Amino acid sequence: MRRYLVVSFALIGAAAVAVLPISAVAQDLDGARDRVGSLQEDLEEVSERYEEVVAATEELRDELDELEREERRLIARAEDIDERLAARARQVYMHGAASELEALLAAEGPNVGVERASFFAAIQDREVADLEEAIAVRARLEQTRELKIERERQLEAYTEELAQLRDRVEGDLEVAEQRVSALEALAARQRTINQGGQQGRYACPLDPWLTHFVDSWGAPRSGGRSHKGTDIMGPMGAPVYAFTDGVISRHSNSRLGGISLYLRGDDGQVYFYTHLQGYAAAGAVGNRVRAGEHIAYNGNTGNARGGPPHIHFERHPGGGSAVNPYPWLARACF
Repeated sequence: MRRYLVVSFALIGAAAVAVLPISAVAQDLDGARDRVGSLQEDLEEVSERYEEVVAATEELRDELDELEREERRLIARAEDIDERLAARARQVYMHGAASELEALLAAEGPNVGVERASFFAAIQDREVADLEEAIAVRARLEQTRELKIERERQLEAYTEELAQLRDRVEGDLEVAEQRVSALEALAARQRTINQGGQQGRYACPLDPWLTHFVDSWGAPRSGGRSHKGTDIMGPMGAPVYAFTDGVISRHSNSRLGGISLYLRGDDGQVYFYTHLQGYAAAGAVGNRVRAGEHIAYNGNTGNARGGPPHIHFERHPGGGSAVNPYPWLARACF
């Protein structure tokens, strides 16, 4: 392949190949990068809000854990009060309220009687206070439970909303990053060529590191034919790219050429690709494409079946007779 490169450049001279200038692709790439930057900022903001919600949730859980511990303590307190009140009720039922009066009458002297009366009154006051406390505790527990349920519902909804927002931003960011990568790859494939009749942006039909080809124009073929193009060798199914900016003007499929495609370039040339495996989405008839855009897949259809996959590539100035495409391909690929 090195020998062919040397011979090729000796034949065609020094090609005038420049780095792609500011173009529609470069402008699209700038816009795509700006979009990625904006989405990254959005994602950072969403992530910060998400972390805030997580922190708030954890804080609330700690608070609820504490309330549940307090709830258990108060329930135990209320049950203790209930048990003592029930015991008091059973005592009254069994002995009657007169038992207290009897205890007072049986006292040894009025002073002891007063003390006993005060003691019974204190017990009753404490039981009333305990009962009121139990009622208040139960009311507080009910309010706490309702608040807990409501807060958990709100946090769950908020967290779900943020998670959905984050997923959406991440999805948009992935798409935007893929677009940047695709545009960067497209820009890398493009070259601006200004030599003779070859004026404009061009791209090698196959990735240069995957392919090789020689100047086989006029080489004999079966049936007394001569070769009217350049065979660009490459892996089966490898992406095939638009040679220059233009419009996909036609598809065909024949016994000789197999699956084929015609690109009418903005430079006034018609480029013919044949032996393809199939078409890419951008290679549909009527589509406007840019140099380096993926339009088809490399194959060996037609009379190339069973042989090495390659593109038979032709150049037709103004849509007329084929001329040797090799010098133009060499400038775009090497």
